[in-house]
This record gives sequence, C-alpha cells and structure tokens, in this order.
Amino acid sequence: MVGKREEVRQRTFAEILETAGRMAEAEGWRAVTIRRIAAEIGYSAPVIYQHFPSKEAVLHTLLEQANGELAQRMRAAVAGAPASQGPHLAAVAYLEFARSRPGLYQLMSGAPGTAVDASTRRAAADDVITFTRQLIGAWAAETADEPVAVEDACDLLWATLHGLAGIGSIEDIGFDRALRLADQAVTALLGYWSSATANPEGRPKTTKGEK
Repeated sequence: MVGKREEVRQRTFAEILETAGRMAEAEGWRAVTIRRIAAEIGYSAPVIYQHFPSKEAVLHTLLEQANGELAQRMRAAVAGAPASQGPHLAAVAYLEFARSRPGLYQLMSGAPGTAVDASTRRAAADDVITFTRQLIGAWAAETADEPVAVEDACDLLWATLHGLAGIGSIEDIGFDRALRLADQAVTALLGYWSSATANPEGRPKTTKGEK
C-alpha cells in the first residue's frame, strides 16, 4: 500500500511533467523553465528541484514517456494484423502520434529549446526502433522475394515518416495529406525492398553488362 507521503510525491511528479508538456504545447520548449513550472502549479522552485535537478531532467523523463507512448500506439495499431500490413499501420500510428502530441513530438525531434542531444534522443527511441525493425523483418519474411537489409529499410522508413510529420505540421498541408502521402511512400518503399531490384546490402542490383 502506498503511503500518503509517497502518494503526494507521485502526484507532484506527474503534475510537474504534465505542466511542462502543456507549457511547451502552448509556448514552445524555450518557455519551459523550473521557475515557470513552479509558478504554474503553485510551488516554490526548491519543491520542483526535489523531484528534478534541472530542466534537462524533466525533458529526459518526458522524452522517455513520449517514446513509450509511441511504441505502445504502434504495437496496438498492428496487433492482430497480417505482417504484410504492419509497416503501413505503424506508419499511421506514428503520424497520428505526431498530430495529437505535437509538443512531445518536437521534443523527440530536438526542437529549439529542448537541449537534448541526438544520442540521448536516439537512446530513448530504442524500443520504437527495435519494434520497427521487427515489423520490417516480419513483413520481409512473409512478402519479400529477396533478403532485406532490415536496418537500412528501418532507417529509410523512419526518415520518411519524420519528414512527413514535419510537413503535416504545416498548416496549409496538414496531417490528412501527410497520411495519404505516407501510404504511397510506404507502398513504394516496400515495393522496392520486396523486389529483385535490391540486394541484401541494400544497393540496387546491376543488370548484365553494367559495372
């Protein structure tokens, strides 16, 4: 049974994170500071420091939570679906996350004011990337005519979805169009990897007479 003090600690911890995320959604990550968080929830800054030693610690925790939520959404999207549809369904889940959680997605992408280096962001995304590779591996086992360089395919898919999330956030383009483009992009990508035009190293095969 959780004691009252621990219950208060957990509630305050969650409130700090929720407040930071809400501020970022409204004003961007540069606006998020320990002092601002404290003022927003009616605590003194030392109370916040009892839970997080710095703004960076707040962001690192949110980054881990964001990637956890994305991985959960992707897993839920493909649950029970044929392996051939896995990459398509995961792509939709990825873009819907970026649409519904723009502040967290900006944090995951290293937006200004986040102060989280690329290696930290990559480490936090490890579960999502591993799951994406598993999806592509399962798809390849069921569909591809040739062995597939899963890591290359994963990186290409990841980069494509990141780009589409970026244009989806542009007001006069929007995520509805980004989702339509994602379906085309994933189809084209998988079509390449499932054909005899790529070898296991991910390079186009040459035809007879080519060097």
